[in-house]
Amino acid sequence: MDLESTQMMDAIAIGLAACIGIGGMLMMFTDVFTRKKRR
Repeated sequence: MDLESTQMMDAIAIGLAACIGIGGMLMMFTDVFTRKKRR
């Protein structure tokens, strides 16, 4: 593996981690929001 491909893999891994993190935060936020609306 050369340097460019490793950098690309790192960028893809970071992007995936960011997407999962943002998705989890959005799910938590909507869950709290719906709970507040029901009460």
